Amino acid sequence: MSKILIVDDELMVRTMLAEIAGSMGHEALSAPSIAQGLLLAAQSACDLVYLDVLLPDGNGLNHLPDFKQLPSQPEIIVITGFGDPDGAELAVRHGVWDYLQKPLMMDQVKLSLTRALAFRQQKENTNSVKTFLRPEIIGNSPALQTALGLAQEAASTSVNVLLQGETGTGKELFARAIHLNSRRRDKPFVTLDCASFTESLLESQLFGHVKGAFTGADRSREGLLTLAHGGTLFLDEIGDLPLPIQGAFLRALESKRFRPVGASREAESDFRLIAATNKDLHEMVRLDLFRSDLLYRLRGMTIPLPPLRERHGDIPLLITHYLDKHCARYGVCGKTPSEDFLEAVNTYDWPGNIRELVHALDRSCTASFDDPILFARQLPTEIRVQVARMSAGQNGSNGSHAASSPSVHSTPVPNDPQSMNAPVSLKEHRHETERQYLNDVLRHVSGSIPAAVEITGVSRGHLYELLKKHGITP
Repeated sequence: MSKILIVDDELMVRTMLAEIAGSMGHEALSAPSIAQGLLLAAQSACDLVYLDVLLPDGNGLNHLPDFKQLPSQPEIIVITGFGDPDGAELAVRHGVWDYLQKPLMMDQVKLSLTRALAFRQQKENTNSVKTFLRPEIIGNSPALQTALGLAQEAASTSVNVLLQGETGTGKELFARAIHLNSRRRDKPFVTLDCASFTESLLESQLFGHVKGAFTGADRSREGLLTLAHGGTLFLDEIGDLPLPIQGAFLRALESKRFRPVGASREAESDFRLIAATNKDLHEMVRLDLFRSDLLYRLRGMTIPLPPLRERHGDIPLLITHYLDKHCARYGVCGKTPSEDFLEAVNTYDWPGNIRELVHALDRSCTASFDDPILFARQLPTEIRVQVARMSAGQNGSNGSHAASSPSVHSTPVPNDPQSMNAPVSLKEHRHETERQYLNDVLRHVSGSIPAAVEITGVSRGHLYELLKKHGITP
C-alpha cells in the first residue's frame, strides 16, 4: 500500500482521486493549498503527490522543487484545468511523472497512478541493490540529486549520453561517474576536448592515421576511437566539432566502423559515447552549424547539470571538501571560513560555477598564508567587487536614494544634467513596461484573474507566472 497526497482546491477532484486511490488499495490524504500540502507531505512520507497548478496560495508548478526535495522524494503528477505547452514543458523538466488535464478520466488516472508507483518501486529496488559511485561530485541538493538520478539510469544502459551545462558544472566528473558505474568500468575511459585542436589534428586524434598520411606523419598512430574499444569515449565541447568531421563521426557512431586518415581499410571499435556541451545545439542546428542527424544520435539520454547558483545548499560541503584537499596538497594547517567569508560566497552567483569556486578557494588559502581563518578580504578582487555591487544595489533599492531616483517613464528636463544620462537597457525597459502593463490590466478589471486572462490573451498559468516574476499580487 502506498500513500497518495492530493493537493487541489476543488473538493470534487480531491474526492474523486481519493476514491480511485482507495479502490486500488492505497491510502489517500488531501489538502486544498500548497502550504497544507507541504505540511501533510512532510508528516506522512507520501509516495506520490497529485499537484494542481492554480491554487489559492500560488502556482503549483513553482513549488515543484519543494515537493521533490521532501525526505520521501515522492513522484509527482501535475493536474490542471488550464493546460498549456509551457506549463507541460516546465513540469517535465522538473521530473514530474505525468501532466494530466481536467476533466480527469478514471481509466487515465488509474493507468498513470499504476505506472508511477511501479516506476517508484523499481527505482527503490535498484537503489537498494547498488550504490551509485560518484567520486568528487559533492553535494546533496535536490537539483544535484535529480542529475545524479539520471546519471544512474544512464550507467545501467549503453545509450549515448549528452551532458548539458554551463562551464565548470562538472560535466567530466559526471561522465567518469557514469563510466565507473557501467558494465564498461574495467575498460578504458578516453577523453577528448573538441575545442583544443585544429580540424586536421582533431580528425587524426579521433580516427588515427597511417604513416605518410600527411606531412610529419612519420609513423602510424591509433586514434581515440580505437583506444576506447570496449570502453567509453568522452567528447567534451562537442559543439566545437567541425562540420566536415561531424559526418564521418556520425557514421562511426552508427556503424562502429571508421577509416583512419590515409588508410585504405576500415577499422572497428565498440565504444560508448558520452558527449558534453555548454552550447545550445538546437540553435546551432538552426544556424546550420551542427548536423541535426548527429544531434539526434547524441541525445539518446540528455542530462542537464545544475549551475552552482541553484545548489546553494551544497556550497558549505564544497568549501569543506576543497579546503581539505588544498591543505593536504600543500601540507598546510586546516583552514576554516569566517562568517563574512561564507556570507560573501553565498551572495555571489558563481558564473564560473564549481571551477570558479575552487580557484577562489585556492586564491584565499594562498592569501591567508599560515593563518587558519579565511576572511572575505582574501577572496579574489573580482568576486568582492561583484558582492559589493550587489549589496549596494540591495541597500539602494530600499533607501531614500532609490525612492528619489527618476523612474523609467519620467520626462527629461531640457538642459538638466540629470536627464543627460544614458537610457536604461532594452531589457530593463521591457521589464518595466511589462510590469506597468500588468498593473494597468489588474486595475482595469479590479483584480479579476479570469477577466485579466481574457484581456491579455495568455493562459491563466502563464499570467500567474508573469505576476510572480514582477512581484505583483492580484
